[in-house]
Amino acid sequence: MNGKKAHQHLADSLKTVDATFNKVVSDEYDLCGCCCYFGTHGGLTAAARHLSGSEVKTYYGDTREPEHVEVRDLADEIRRIARTKLLNPKWIEGMKEHGYKGAGDISKRVGRVYGWEASTQEVDDWVFDDITKTFVLDEEMRQFFEENNPYALEEIARRLLEAESRGLWDADPEVLDALRNTYLEIEGWMEDFAGDGEFQGGSVDIMGMDDIPDWNEKMKEIRKKIKVD
Repeated sequence: MNGKKAHQHLADSLKTVDATFNKVVSDEYDLCGCCCYFGTHGGLTAAARHLSGSEVKTYYGDTREPEHVEVRDLADEIRRIARTKLLNPKWIEGMKEHGYKGAGDISKRVGRVYGWEASTQEVDDWVFDDITKTFVLDEEMRQFFEENNPYALEEIARRLLEAESRGLWDADPEVLDALRNTYLEIEGWMEDFAGDGEFQGGSVDIMGMDDIPDWNEKMKEIRKKIKVD
């Protein structure tokens, strides 16, 4: 049977949401292992908060060990993932062994941390501070990226600057200043790598509602469809 649009039913359901929940059953698949996790759990959380006009709690179910099942705040799970994988020296060394791909995988995980913060605001500022210190400001790591995949480091630095620009990260002033200076250095690498006729466009442009033509009219039409007004 073919599906059909049900905007109003979805909106009505989201208005009643008090909490969102997700779980995975293995450390092989954590919340930063795929963009679909923040796209679905984070996206539904953001939608529920918007439509209900109230705070919606976010939870994570840890069922890795059936005899030790836990339910905790999403923020706690993101902290656990940051400490045990993304910022774990042993994990980082393992990624470095894979050269170009390892660098790319690190960059993808940083992007997913950003995705969780953008959709749920459940990522601590210190996580972004430590990501910056670990991957962008550390001289040894910069050398690894420069030799193996400079594009990955450029993406990490640009995503961090975007997080700060969008108000998602209240950065340590010294860390932010160092990040901006290092990004200029990375941009220099990219210009050197670019061939004839190519260019490296790494500027971070932030668009607000006032920058989008007919924004208010478009939003009125959306609200009309789901009868939010």
